[in-house]
Amino acid sequence: MALLSGQVAWITGGGRGIGRAAALALAEQGAAVAVASRTQSEVDHVVEEIAAGGGKSIAVMLDVSNWDMVAWAAKQIENTLGPVDVLVNSAGVLDPLGPLWKTDPEQWGRLIDINLSGAYYCMRAVLPGMIERQRGVIINISSGAATFAAPGWSAYATSKAGLEHIAHNLVVDLQDRPIRTYSLRPGIVETRMQQHLRGSTDEQLPPKRRQFFVDQKEAGQGYDPAVPARAIVWMASSLCDLDNGAMIDLRTQPEYVEKIDRALTQ
Repeated sequence: MALLSGQVAWITGGGRGIGRAAALALAEQGAAVAVASRTQSEVDHVVEEIAAGGGKSIAVMLDVSNWDMVAWAAKQIENTLGPVDVLVNSAGVLDPLGPLWKTDPEQWGRLIDINLSGAYYCMRAVLPGMIERQRGVIINISSGAATFAAPGWSAYATSKAGLEHIAHNLVVDLQDRPIRTYSLRPGIVETRMQQHLRGSTDEQLPPKRRQFFVDQKEAGQGYDPAVPARAIVWMASSLCDLDNGAMIDLRTQPEYVEKIDRALTQ
């Protein structure tokens, strides 16, 4: 039997990159998947891919920074697929890049609205039902930027640090209820975000920092999105043996990649 048979998963940022790969992987393991994104054409395509593989999914046009839209989406998902068992907060943006004092305040705030408040809104929408049913898994897609300072990253790093901390606070709030919450740092993954970093200007990132991402690409050090997608499946499943509130970093803890692959192929 598939690992997630009979479960409902909601993934934000599901139209491309890690979100798309996770939606496909979750569906492959039997979950009915609500694929959410601001771009209708992208989520429609992912839903078509899932259907072609025999899976069940729906497309959800959603701006996670809008609480009313998130609350509406949660109701639509429950009415169509059923109560959400697995929430994956993958929606995120990178800009503005650059020294803090040169960033656009509206753009800075917009990033926080999407990367951090959007994740909170989705958790807020599903948690009452999870608590009532006494089950559920929440997976927040974080970044190594959450714990180190790098030039030009003030908004993105702040959002990811907050995302990890909100997960820690949630575990305390849940008070041993059987709802699991994890953070995943996927490492360097070949996505549009990585392309943007490699093509950034000197005003956005210092040349040395930009070259780091170029060198990683040339050395083949980045992951395909399917790698963190498999980690998401494992974290959502009963195979996961992490402590509640745990974080794994696929870049600094590559042993998890092998462990997860072994577990999923047994």
